[in-house]
Amino acid sequence: MYLPDGGATNLLGALALLVGSRMRAAVTGPAGAGGALAEALVVLKDQPGVTAEWLRQVLGLTQPGAAHLVRRLREQGWLERRPGPDARSRALHLTPAGVAAARDVLRAREEVLADLLAPLDAEQREQLAGIARTLLRHEVTDRRSLAYLCRLCDRAHCPACPVHAGLREES
Repeated sequence: MYLPDGGATNLLGALALLVGSRMRAAVTGPAGAGGALAEALVVLKDQPGVTAEWLRQVLGLTQPGAAHLVRRLREQGWLERRPGPDARSRALHLTPAGVAAARDVLRAREEVLADLLAPLDAEQREQLAGIARTLLRHEVTDRRSLAYLCRLCDRAHCPACPVHAGLREES
């Protein structure tokens, strides 16, 4: 079958699945579970004081799912709830153990991504970074979508976030 894009769509799809499955597997160890638990640790490390409702929206959870996630984080000793911006809300903050768990998740993520990039030379890595910047730059419409896309990012490695730059350009 002839693909006019040289198979780029299939290659991108396969690469997305490979990266996603490897990252999910890597962060499962430090968090004790994959998916939302690991993502919540990273999000809360970088954005302390958000509410459970905000976290629910960023992670794409149902209200009961978010309540269960907050309960699991508290049971692990990784989360504490403090008074929020109004009388009805509670601000979520990681405990020191939660911050350490988030760092472990990010370290595992970094290792698996470094392994995936290992076959590329410096020029290819720069090309890949440029392509990713182009693709991601216009995907963010607000702060929640930014938080969603960057929910497993190590922000220390990306001080001039191209995804955030795209949001600033749109504003």
